[in-house]
Amino acid sequence: MRFGSVWMVMALALGGCVASTDSDLTAEQRESRVRSHTTLAMGYINNGNFDRAVEPLKRALELDATDPEAMLAQAALLERQGDTALAGDAYRRLLSVNADFTRGRQNYAAFLFKQNQLDAACAEFDAVVADTLYVNRAQAFENLGVCRLRMDQIAPAVVAFERAYGLDGSRPLPSLELASAKYDQGDVQSAAFYYRAFLGNSRPNARSLWLGIRIADAIGDRNSQGSYELLLRNEFANSPEYQAWTEWKP
Repeated sequence: MRFGSVWMVMALALGGCVASTDSDLTAEQRESRVRSHTTLAMGYINNGNFDRAVEPLKRALELDATDPEAMLAQAALLERQGDTALAGDAYRRLLSVNADFTRGRQNYAAFLFKQNQLDAACAEFDAVVADTLYVNRAQAFENLGVCRLRMDQIAPAVVAFERAYGLDGSRPLPSLELASAKYDQGDVQSAAFYYRAFLGNSRPNARSLWLGIRIADAIGDRNSQGSYELLLRNEFANSPEYQAWTEWKP
């Protein structure tokens, strides 16, 4: 276990012990210092300088052991270092004392998803989207849709993607997933609608081109079908989708 992780275990167990030199700080000064230390630590974490993140994060938690941003940074550092069990403990401790910290819950849900704990992840994403004031709610619905899709729960996945699209129609993934779902359901006009929305916000890939070929074929749009086929052949000739197209075409 790395030095930073050893310190994290101690921090989780002991909580915050405020240094005597900080005892005369006002609440505003303490909060400002916590923010400064946490911002510095997150800068190091985001740049992969994990060892350098330990000291400012330690100082932040000494000043306020229950500050949500500092606790989230602690969980993020443990996760990035690969200390999965400790990261899970840190996320749960964060939410036990900051139950309304939706961004922290979103990160915990994403952590659970990466650990393939899909039931728990979807439950946390459900809690995230329930916060109507959460600023990244479209992203949260998208994440919920992906989680439900991974569990083969198609109907709730579609509902989540529809909510994501309704909140932010510029997000390409919900549009593509809705186009795919509507095509599979036989609703080719809706599939074409969502596919056009996808094309307006993202470059095509092998999967999207193969879907577009079949949608265009279903609605009789030969020009678009030919364009998608040409792109698939020229750009993605080694893809499974290209192989599927060669077996499908007349």
